[in-house]
Amino acid sequence: MNTFIASRPSFLLVAATATVLMLSGCVTRSSYEEVAEERDQLLRQNAALEGDTVELSTELMLRDLELSQLEREQQELTDEVTRWAVRGAIKMQMLADGLHLTLPYDVLFASGTTTLSDEGRELIVELVQEINQQPYQIAVLGFSDNVPVGPKLAEHYPSNWELAGARAASVVRVMEEAGIPADQLIAVSRGETEPIASNDTAAGRAQNRRIDVRLRPIVN
Repeated sequence: MNTFIASRPSFLLVAATATVLMLSGCVTRSSYEEVAEERDQLLRQNAALEGDTVELSTELMLRDLELSQLEREQQELTDEVTRWAVRGAIKMQMLADGLHLTLPYDVLFASGTTTLSDEGRELIVELVQEINQQPYQIAVLGFSDNVPVGPKLAEHYPSNWELAGARAASVVRVMEEAGIPADQLIAVSRGETEPIASNDTAAGRAQNRRIDVRLRPIVN
């Protein structure tokens, strides 16, 4: 005796339903079409679930590749970051959205300007030389304290949003000049919205004035 095993549970449901309707003598074109439509809907749902599973597996694989590359970059940067940190210039941490390098404003910019100081430009160029071995999507985020922009700067930058954005753009321009392709760079202003210390003290405000360089690998 031959035994047939349906490849999908929905086929058994359709076959059983059709058999009952035929035996009871009440099969109509409309009822058959309803059963067929239910079968097709189940098949479409199953196909969608299979597609989601493949997409999720691919995404997890890419995330593993990204994390592995970022961990290698973090290890390679350790010596340089230690050297730069002697000047209070940089700290590094791995977060969910990538590898973050934090650079205080006071090291990068001359007081009251959006132009990189000679030391700041040198640091950014050195950083580019270290990270330019692999393709990264690089977001440069500018942050400020909550002190209103002074009269001189306010002529060009009405608020901390524009000021922080201009400083981030200055860093991006130097990175491009140092060899990072423009389409891998993003300049973002976060203004005073994400303080990491209290704005009630000079030391806290100094910490809040910062540039954050976020690295994420470009995985082909």
